[in-house]
Amino acid sequence: MDLYTLISLLFGLFVAFGPFLIVVAVLVAGVLLGCVIVAIVGAVRTGTTRPEETRDVDVAEFFEEQTAAAASRNDSI
Repeated sequence: MDLYTLISLLFGLFVAFGPFLIVVAVLVAGVLLGCVIVAIVGAVRTGTTRPEETRDVDVAEFFEEQTAAAASRNDSI
């Protein structure tokens, strides 16, 4: 197989499947662009908002309170 035949074959495949490849490329590029835009907006929003105030909660104390509240509700039954 000589070089001219190989180039002709590749060109023929590109002509046959070119429109399909262009559509796929546009769809993939659109998704990637959307991901980049969402990442940039998320980074900007994270950098401009104040951090939320958090409360340190003792897990054991929380469950003790919940258990006591549930037990008091069950006692009335």
